Amino acid sequence: MDHVQELRKSGVWWRSYLSAGRHLMHLALPGLLVYVPLAVFSLLVLGVVLGDSAVLVNGRLEVVPDFHATLLIVTGGLLVLWVVAQAVVFAATVILAAGRLVGRPASNVAALRAAVRRLPALLFLVVAAVLGSGAAIAAGLGVLALIEWEGTATTVMVALVLVAVMPGVLAVPSVLLHDCTAPGSIRHAYRLGELRMPATALTLAFGVVIVPAAVTWAVEQGVSRLPDALVTVAWSLAGPALVLAVTPFQAAVVARQFLHCMAWRTEVDDEVLATGLPDSPPRSVEPRLWAVSALPGLLFSGIVLVNPFGWLEVAETKVTAWWKAPDVPASSVNHGYRRLELRDVHPGRGQGLIVVADGWEHNTSLLACPDVSCRATSFSWVRPPGPDPEAIPSTASARLPDGRLLLTAWTRDMLRLLTCEADRCVPAPGAAPIAVSPYRTGLALAVRKGGGLVFALSEEEQVKGPTSPVEDVVSFIFCPDVSCSRPRARQVARLDKSAYFPDPHHLAVTMAPDDRPVAARYNHNTGQIHVITCADAECLRPRVASPVPHHPWSRYDLRGPDTGLALAVRADGRPVIAYRDQKDGAAKLLDCRTPDCAQADVITLAAGDWFHTTPALVLDRAGRVLVAYEDQDRAWLMLATCTDGRCESTAVTRAPSSGALAMTLNSQGRPTITWIDDSPSSSEEWALIVTTPLTLSP
Repeated sequence: MDHVQELRKSGVWWRSYLSAGRHLMHLALPGLLVYVPLAVFSLLVLGVVLGDSAVLVNGRLEVVPDFHATLLIVTGGLLVLWVVAQAVVFAATVILAAGRLVGRPASNVAALRAAVRRLPALLFLVVAAVLGSGAAIAAGLGVLALIEWEGTATTVMVALVLVAVMPGVLAVPSVLLHDCTAPGSIRHAYRLGELRMPATALTLAFGVVIVPAAVTWAVEQGVSRLPDALVTVAWSLAGPALVLAVTPFQAAVVARQFLHCMAWRTEVDDEVLATGLPDSPPRSVEPRLWAVSALPGLLFSGIVLVNPFGWLEVAETKVTAWWKAPDVPASSVNHGYRRLELRDVHPGRGQGLIVVADGWEHNTSLLACPDVSCRATSFSWVRPPGPDPEAIPSTASARLPDGRLLLTAWTRDMLRLLTCEADRCVPAPGAAPIAVSPYRTGLALAVRKGGGLVFALSEEEQVKGPTSPVEDVVSFIFCPDVSCSRPRARQVARLDKSAYFPDPHHLAVTMAPDDRPVAARYNHNTGQIHVITCADAECLRPRVASPVPHHPWSRYDLRGPDTGLALAVRADGRPVIAYRDQKDGAAKLLDCRTPDCAQADVITLAAGDWFHTTPALVLDRAGRVLVAYEDQDRAWLMLATCTDGRCESTAVTRAPSSGALAMTLNSQGRPTITWIDDSPSSSEEWALIVTTPLTLSP
């Protein structure tokens, strides 16, 4: 057969793919012999070294960017091993593909030996390719900086990669078959392709980069659409198969394009094309050898499903991905959930959850889930949205002992109560108006053990007259029952007025174990926190402590949109407060040493910025303090477990940008975190996500 005439034919990339498909079992053997042992070794080493730097989210392994020295060293070492392995396998596969094309098949062992002998030159080519690609990208960014036109910058990058980088791939067979030095192989590669440079560059780009990338993307998209229980198993099977199959097709394109360029030179015959190929004929391969290719996938599946290393397991649901009409009406886009409008989450009746959403200019809505997975939802308005909703303060909510929710609602400048099931709300029977003037008013709500209610209400009040200074007056309103037909108000604090807002995170109230009300007030401008405690259940002798002093501020200081606090009281009566410090934006925990919080410790959980959301806080059934907060440095949602003045933080899930955050204990006693993902990288404008750590240490 005249191989010269055959190799001169056009259509290099698809002819290469046909050849690789016919001989795939033989061309993939170098990858099988090298990748499988290395993959098994890497999985075992990383499993041990990762420690707490990994999380299993819906059965998917997520690595937390918390790299310690040992992990960095081990990861760097494994990365070097994989680069060397890839260079050897690719080079050996190029030799095998070239041998098939010129009728002189080589054995796998001989091809691997030839690749290893030329390893220094191959690594030089790897470094040159990285530098060349980096230079092309830098040139494109330079163009973008000069003319600020993304289209031109992208065109420059693509053109440089095609013209300057892709033909250099032919240096690999030049090193292997023509025994060129590394620099000499690059010159040889460009001389080979100079007469047909555009066709050579496009063929290599298409066959080596574009088609494999498209196939990988398609496989990734297909696997990601499977049920969570099947994703790990699917990746364990598809991943190794994809890695073993892609290299033969890429190598076949490189080998054929190299020989195609050689065949168009004068005075070339079959012997010249076969220059440098090993003389060792291939041996037959036992088909059962390919069963070994499943070993890395089986090992990875076993590690993920059995979890022998004790990584945190997390269940997560993107609730918005499961919404279906009529679950959420189209009007909710304009009147329902938006960034920063997630207000609270409560355990519903049975195994379910109820999420409360509310906005300053949007009516309150409820999203109910029948179970903790929250894959089925029901949506209801507390009040139907109008065409021009009135700007009113946010709703306060609390869970009643029987599983119903109690909500506040402003109606014609009157604060009234609503009792809500999962799908509807009705006015509390016999309820009397509790307060007037919704503007410049702070409101919080707590339920007493005996079924009564306590409201914390803050209002502006002139000290002496219309021109006198303004104070922030905080009152407790006591109701003997849910109907609150006989409310009793008691003033408990007069605070300096300095930019308090009726935001739900600026005023909080809860009940101490002995049924004493405890409240906390946050100053949006200065960051000062006041803690209001009572000596008795009726708060006849209120006390005010300021454990977090004010921070001097200027009207030009940047203030975040969601600074605030969350409050709870331990079984021994000591309050704990999670908040975002107005001074530096850090997430912190105020741990009171005494029931009146006259003495307190401040624990910094994570550094922050002005656009982090307020942390969420609950006490678990063991009395531990749990704080959910953002860690911007790692772009993860964190959960801190605090006991005896010390906090241990655990990464829970990736959270590129959280617009709002709420947390509760579900019916199983596990913390359930609801949050709004408004990351601009998301295909949607925002997403409501429910995240539950399943194996948090007791």
